[in-house]
Amino acid sequence: MDAQQSLIEMGITPEVAQRALQQTDGNLEAAVNYIFSGEVSDDPPVNQLQSAPMPGFTPGSLSGVMGNQLDENEEVDSSSSEQELSPPLPSRSSPGFSMWSESTGMEILSPKKHLVTDPTVIVPLPHCLFENYFALFSLSICQYLPHLVAKAELNDLTYNAKWAQGSSESTTSFIQQLQRLCSVVNASFSDRCYVLARSFTAVLDASLKRKLAEAEHLHEVLPSFIRLLIHAFEECGCYADEEIRSLFVSSALSSEGKSLLSVLQFMPEEYETSLYAMFNALLYPELEDGEESGNSLLNLAPILTIVFDEMDADTEINSNRGVEVPLEFYPQLYTKGVKDAIVRPLLQQRRAAQERSRQVLAEMNVLKSHQGKDTLKFINSTLDYLQRDDQSREIIDRLESLKNAIVDHKTQRKDEYKELSQKLHGEWNLSRPTYLIDEAKERGLIDEPYLLAMIVLSPGHYLQRFRSGQWKVIRTDSNMIRISDCDSSQVQVTVRRHTTVPSKAPLMLLYVKSSHVPTDTVVSRSLESNEGITNFLRADQEELNKE
Repeated sequence: MDAQQSLIEMGITPEVAQRALQQTDGNLEAAVNYIFSGEVSDDPPVNQLQSAPMPGFTPGSLSGVMGNQLDENEEVDSSSSEQELSPPLPSRSSPGFSMWSESTGMEILSPKKHLVTDPTVIVPLPHCLFENYFALFSLSICQYLPHLVAKAELNDLTYNAKWAQGSSESTTSFIQQLQRLCSVVNASFSDRCYVLARSFTAVLDASLKRKLAEAEHLHEVLPSFIRLLIHAFEECGCYADEEIRSLFVSSALSSEGKSLLSVLQFMPEEYETSLYAMFNALLYPELEDGEESGNSLLNLAPILTIVFDEMDADTEINSNRGVEVPLEFYPQLYTKGVKDAIVRPLLQQRRAAQERSRQVLAEMNVLKSHQGKDTLKFINSTLDYLQRDDQSREIIDRLESLKNAIVDHKTQRKDEYKELSQKLHGEWNLSRPTYLIDEAKERGLIDEPYLLAMIVLSPGHYLQRFRSGQWKVIRTDSNMIRISDCDSSQVQVTVRRHTTVPSKAPLMLLYVKSSHVPTDTVVSRSLESNEGITNFLRADQEELNKE
């Protein structure tokens, strides 16, 4: 909700609110000062975000999305570390492709990386939108859960030189393909530049393929892919009961009872100024005193998957400012315990503050005018008339005393109004809930944040956070792969830019709880202890060295 709407909610007419904000460059506090004094404050702007309206919440279930690929015309801010690669068309059988390095100006016909420190990239398939998201989801799992992927001892991964192309001769089981990808993604010496998304489409089961043919949206089929992934792990027989399932599947409570969900989904019409504001609309209803709300998250999985649906023909969007996506997210704020302990009282405080703001505004309007006349102007003009001769001193003194009393009362009311406004848009702001987070931490209700791990803007454009905290932007098409360094502020700017209008492709966010991010030492030991992975990695590097 913007500053103008905030002023309107407090009883100010839309015309006055708009004019005041124009005069003060959108500064809410300065606008309040301008409305009641006619003066523009020099105070710096404050954040003007607050929670969205709060409709009902229907939890997702274990069930996907289709759309056209996003037009990639925007430039992505990046550091000076950048290289361009030219991959093959996915339909080609040859693994070789033209790699162009800006730093050397050399063209290398090889599937090998230009720099061994570059990440292994997923190259998308045309006309297979959902399958490309599956492959990118798998890539993120290989980055953040490699120690669990390597736990399954499969012994022989059956090396085939065309495995990265998704050749039918090289595909076996889902978990084997995941271990192959995991090996080249995490080995510091691997030169494998890219893996085609086809390598994962070849191992989908018949049931999921049927759903792919029927699905219209990613959120309808992505949960089925996650379920396939869970079953693939569990069939290995080396994991504790619920160990894998609990990593991906959360639970929620609605008016209809308890539900399981692995994907949280938002439509373009539900875009707000921040991801928190979007969650507020789902999970913070306007609670009445004593009313129990069933719209809550219960048990949160360490892996949190969020999908923003792509546009339909009649899609409209509420805001052109884009969505602010936090790099550290606290979905624990939406669990029942935190809501009952902190959020419910805060919502009551907000409602009381909004009601008091309207009362203060009404009092100020009464002080400002009487029967359509400006009270202070009337008193001042009367004083001017009486002061022409000094024969009405007693009346003059009484009028000046009345004037001072009105001014003092208006100042007190204006200060109270500004204080309430600052709280509503500061510590009581649900769209940027810093106060809520700090309070919940202090009470021991929440612990650690969820780290933003991957953002998929389209199959050929994704941002990946590595375990070190370094972000990279990867963009691919039929002719080129571009890998760029990116800092965290640029990550948020990029997401805002891509959510100012509905996207032609679904946007997928993956969050990982910070304690579940393994160290490089743990990853290295896990890979080295798996004989099948080490043998496969050695064979793959030997094949690449032939180039």
